[in-house]
Amino acid sequence: MSRRYPSRIFAGACLALGLVSAAVAQAPGLCPKGGPIRFAHYEFGLLYSQGKGGIDDEIQKELARRSGCQFKVDLRPRARIWRDLEQGDLDMAGSGIQNAARDRIVWFAHYVLEDNHVVLGPRVPATVRNMADFVAQPGLVFGGVRSFSYSPFYDQHVGDLKRLGRVYQVADSLSLYRMFDLGRFDAFIGSQFLIPHYFAQLGLPVPPRVEDWTSEPASPSGLVLAKHRFNAAQAKAWQALVNDMLLDGTVLRIVSRYLNAKEAATSVFKPAR
Repeated sequence: MSRRYPSRIFAGACLALGLVSAAVAQAPGLCPKGGPIRFAHYEFGLLYSQGKGGIDDEIQKELARRSGCQFKVDLRPRARIWRDLEQGDLDMAGSGIQNAARDRIVWFAHYVLEDNHVVLGPRVPATVRNMADFVAQPGLVFGGVRSFSYSPFYDQHVGDLKRLGRVYQVADSLSLYRMFDLGRFDAFIGSQFLIPHYFAQLGLPVPPRVEDWTSEPASPSGLVLAKHRFNAAQAKAWQALVNDMLLDGTVLRIVSRYLNAKEAATSVFKPAR
């Protein structure tokens, strides 16, 4: 399965509120009171790269255009974004993976699917073929970005490795690939939005072992709205806006500028109609 990035069409309902198809113009309170919406990007390959923009950048600009709301946009480390969303210092962010802990503080409106794979370094024995095998090898270290969530399956195993003191953590995705090249750890998780982008950017060959160690569907990811700033009705309005962009093909057109046609088609979230 090396050097392949198979995609799976996500099947299942969106968690939390779900996307709705009502017209956004009919939903109350799309633009919250109290000043511009504070939106943060983070370094994340084709989704956002400092100085280059990316899918999330184009999505945010389209959301601003359609909503008419004022935005104040900046770049922050991913770990700080989640802290600021919880503490009231940030209102929105892009490309968030949903989990139970995050449901306490934010609403989600998914627009892409991240198909995660494990990138393996030269010290990983050929007998290591899954996450359980990796955990069972005490000399192997996993790499990760602080506060990242991947999927229930991968999060559980990465959590096990953290408790064993076997996770080397960095501040952003670019640093993760640099440290992997330096041999600071033996494996990490990446998606179709990250693996080709960063290896190409750094001028590095993709390792011969890039493997899919889970049967889970691809992970929905997308707009994150802080509950301290948006109530349930406002969140539904933003979800409807994202839904409209999915149904009218806007998200697919944006993603297609960064991935080939086949990858783009399987990387866009499929909303309930």
